[in-house]
Amino acid sequence: MYKVGQKVKVSSENDNDNYDSFRDKVLIITHAEVGGRGYDSGMYPEKLMCFETEDGEEVPFSLYEYEVEAV
Repeated sequence: MYKVGQKVKVSSENDNDNYDSFRDKVLIITHAEVGGRGYDSGMYPEKLMCFETEDGEEVPFSLYEYEVEAV
């Protein structure tokens, strides 16, 4: 569903407070894959994605597709 270069935000339904500092920022997907390092195989077929902000700041966590929403 989501692809590299797409803009997203942390989902408003995601109540994990670890993401609060990025919750209202637009995030740009820099990497997205099924599998790989850190991937929980129980999440298949959800992609695990890495991000940066619009001003180029690397986001220090990855999120699965269900944890974000399109901008």
